[in-house]
Amino acid sequence: MSRFLDAMHRAEFKRRRSAEDQREPLPAWRCGLRPFRVLSVASNKGGVGKTTLATNLAVYLRALREDLPILVLNFDDQTLVDAMFAISNECAGGDLVAAMREGTFANALRLGQYGIHYVPSSPGVSELKRSIDSPLRLRHVLERTGWPGLVIVDTKSDLEILTQNAIAASDLVLIPVFDRPALREAGKVFELLESWRWPRDRVRIVLSMVDLRIKYAEGEAHDVLALLLQEIRRLDYPLLETFLSSSPKVASLQTNPEDRSVSILHGAPRSLVHRQMRYLAEDVLKLLEQIPVRDA
Repeated sequence: MSRFLDAMHRAEFKRRRSAEDQREPLPAWRCGLRPFRVLSVASNKGGVGKTTLATNLAVYLRALREDLPILVLNFDDQTLVDAMFAISNECAGGDLVAAMREGTFANALRLGQYGIHYVPSSPGVSELKRSIDSPLRLRHVLERTGWPGLVIVDTKSDLEILTQNAIAASDLVLIPVFDRPALREAGKVFELLESWRWPRDRVRIVLSMVDLRIKYAEGEAHDVLALLLQEIRRLDYPLLETFLSSSPKVASLQTNPEDRSVSILHGAPRSLVHRQMRYLAEDVLKLLEQIPVRDA
């Protein structure tokens, strides 16, 4: 059944692209030069919750804006994105590596859980790195695909060529931080943007998985949240005001007998992190509506 639905969607997607459709784009993006926006979640440090943030943000944004098509891409060699969204294990139409080589995601799109579209992950992502020498490759592939909504890119814990592609294609980059080492690594993203002469207002620090049980007996900051906020303000990094708390409940949504990931919205709807995630999604949506659309 899922293969049939995927085939139906791909046929409809191609039909919409080929037709001279004069319908207005989403109101907030009406002045843009392309029909899609790109949001990437990036960090040079592992274990900061990039995939948890990317996948759950997709679900919450879709819940807030049911008219907004959302596509999730995974530039990591893990399959956590598939564990969240895949309805079956079939990979008709190809995976991310094949689509990048083909130059379009149109034939690899799959409709997944929660109404989110995704492109199946590939264990050959590391091979793809060796064949790409430009940070603009993803941007060109997305332009050829013409996705009519939001693209969310989950990246590997590095700043190599695929992560650079994600950042270069993005209207907004989120950097999850939960401790000082992660904050130091966040500085490398800002250095990369400065080397490209891009404005840092395209990036936001997101305090994620913050353990409020960490307290300090001395100093001005009495807990880890206050300490990180103090340091971020000193460095003058752009910051999203909403933060996400560390939560054993959220961690349990990634590990279960079915070997599937469950969204916070559906697995922990009464939790503090659910409320925080909703506020974060609302803030991200406002930012995407305010930031001028990148030139195609």
